[in-house]
Amino acid sequence: MLSTAIDKSEPLPTGKQNGRFYQAVWRWHYYAGLLVVPFMLILLLSGLLMLLSKPPESLFAQSSLQVEENAKPLPASQLLAVVRQHYPDASVKLYIAPHNASSAAQFYLQPAAHHQGGHAGHGAGGEQVFIHPYNGEILASQQPAHSLYNWLKDLHGSLFLGKLGDALIETAAGLGVLMVLSGLYLAWPRTGWRSLSIHWCPASRSQWRQIHKVVGLAVTLPLLFFLLSGLAWTNVWGGMLVQPWGSLPGTSFKGAKSAEQHQSMNHAGMHQVPWAMEQTLMPASAGRLEALDLDQVVAIAAQQGLTTYRVHFPLDDSGVWTISATTMAGDINNPLQERIVHLDKSNAEVLADIRFADYPLMGQAMAASIPFHQGDLGVSNWLLNVLLVCLILLLTISGLILWWKRRPKRRALAAPPQAEPSYSNAAAALMLLVALCFPLSALSLLGIILLDWLVVVRRPALD
Repeated sequence: MLSTAIDKSEPLPTGKQNGRFYQAVWRWHYYAGLLVVPFMLILLLSGLLMLLSKPPESLFAQSSLQVEENAKPLPASQLLAVVRQHYPDASVKLYIAPHNASSAAQFYLQPAAHHQGGHAGHGAGGEQVFIHPYNGEILASQQPAHSLYNWLKDLHGSLFLGKLGDALIETAAGLGVLMVLSGLYLAWPRTGWRSLSIHWCPASRSQWRQIHKVVGLAVTLPLLFFLLSGLAWTNVWGGMLVQPWGSLPGTSFKGAKSAEQHQSMNHAGMHQVPWAMEQTLMPASAGRLEALDLDQVVAIAAQQGLTTYRVHFPLDDSGVWTISATTMAGDINNPLQERIVHLDKSNAEVLADIRFADYPLMGQAMAASIPFHQGDLGVSNWLLNVLLVCLILLLTISGLILWWKRRPKRRALAAPPQAEPSYSNAAAALMLLVALCFPLSALSLLGIILLDWLVVVRRPALD
């Protein structure tokens, strides 16, 4: 049951009008948090586990997939022949060149009849094969789609509910933006920054409120960054609204266009295409004749000055060879060095040479932000993200503790007091105006406004 009893211990800004508007914003901040916090906890815990799973995986790769450097590695085509001999019923989709002289080469295989690609990389998984570059020995294999990291990634992105889960996460993330902005208004130190001092006393509700404010102010910008960069991967706000106008125009390519988009080069458990490229059409080869082999493509990569890269095999008869080095795939750490080169398989012509500078502004922002979001830009980025996630967890938990401490007995929700209608309506309209940037969140907020009006305003006896 909702509670609208006035909380005397909650300090309000000075001035009659400021206090009433503060009270109205506080109520809507609470409502946004009511819906956001369960999802926020899932996102934070899964994100933290994703970060913590990276060092063990890296150590495993270093210990199990390192090879002794020899005089000269085998040609890539010879390694490909070994893989095809061991997996005769599979279709080779990808070759990942060794990152250095003591690391394994890799191939990604899929069942011959299976075709996989897409915005979120869902679907049946293939096999990632690690092979000794000097003697052709198969060192190990794994299914990326079944890894712990990818399991956590599916939880983080869709709650294992597919499009429904994606929509729930998108709704919560949009409301999270509103929660952060309203919280910034509520926590702003109107009497000076010294008012934010903390004297630790676990039993004191006022100190938990102070912790909530101080931590909230400290993580406002990082939390907004995580929410907005994560929203860019959602199906509605990201895939339908933001990504289309943030993608590289396909008209910048020479020659014919394929019916396939760049996201067709994504595979289950291996999301490797930059955000700005996913919805851009692939170029098509001029002819069906296969004039290039893997060795020639590797030689072209060397001529182009690429050292750590991957080679995508043609998708179909009119497909192209693609050499890519991106932060999304983990080939490089510097997004400014991103590069995708498409080769006509019939004559080795370079159909497109796409670099970071060619991305639209939004695409550049995403190319830089997504690796940072994932903690892929080195140890310092990883450590910073772990710290930020822990601070946001503290912010979330302190909010729950505040709710629990102010919760009257037998009143489950303990909502903040209802402000005067004019101030409440103004705060709700402002929140709804901001929420219009996020369609699913706006719909949910509109539902909350209607419910608040029907239950609280029209039926005060329920309080």
